[in-house]
Amino acid sequence: MRRRFRLVASGACAVAATALCLLYGQGVREEAEQARAEALERYGGEVVSLVVATEGIEAGEVVDRTNVAERDWLVDLVPEGAVTAVDEVLGAEVSVPVAAGLPLTALNFRDAAGAVEVPADRVALSVPLADDLGLPLAVTAGTTLAAFEVTDAGTRLLADDLQVLAAAQESAGLAARGSITLAVSPDDVPSVLSASAEGSLRLALPGEGSLELGTGGASAPTDVPAEGSSPGGGEGDARGEAADEEPGASGGTQGQDAEGEGA
Repeated sequence: MRRRFRLVASGACAVAATALCLLYGQGVREEAEQARAEALERYGGEVVSLVVATEGIEAGEVVDRTNVAERDWLVDLVPEGAVTAVDEVLGAEVSVPVAAGLPLTALNFRDAAGAVEVPADRVALSVPLADDLGLPLAVTAGTTLAAFEVTDAGTRLLADDLQVLAAAQESAGLAARGSITLAVSPDDVPSVLSASAEGSLRLALPGEGSLELGTGGASAPTDVPAEGSSPGGGEGDARGEAADEEPGASGGTQGQDAEGEGA
């Protein structure tokens, strides 16, 4: 009799505990729904159903019903390009990570086909825009530029075959004004980077054959001396010629004096 009573009591306690757990869970859900309703009422506006990540989704992962769900979202707070139906993105691969609790947008599925392609024999460099960079206007991807280093000692040609991979785009803000992406020969990378860091880099848009002189294929000079100086030690040659002329001139003067005395 006592054993049967204990079994009945144990069963009743288990049923009561289960009922209490269910009631607690229902109460939590009701409180969450009430809090959400109060928030919607407080902010006002209409709501729309969006696809929200229930957990963090990294780049390369596929969207399924275990990592996303549809949830109500204020229309005024909907991000641009937001996904509104799970079926639209089921099985799609994420290219840009999304954090848990955030809506999925078209940006998370951005196609990487338009990314910059670097030629096999080149290195991609990003050169910051500057007021004195001399970048020609309306430069587009595929344009060939020439790079010069301008210093107090003169101007030197660094490279004449820089290919524009991504056109310059200025960005708002005080941190940076933007940059231009160039395909540079590996041998020219150190000099271009050094000139860019020192602020002596200048970019020019050469015409076809403009860096060659004459019809014999003579190349244009790659080093231009600074104003006021002469290449190849010209001042020393001039001083040498003047020194060579001085002995003759003095000898002629002495001969004239000797002839005067003889007379």
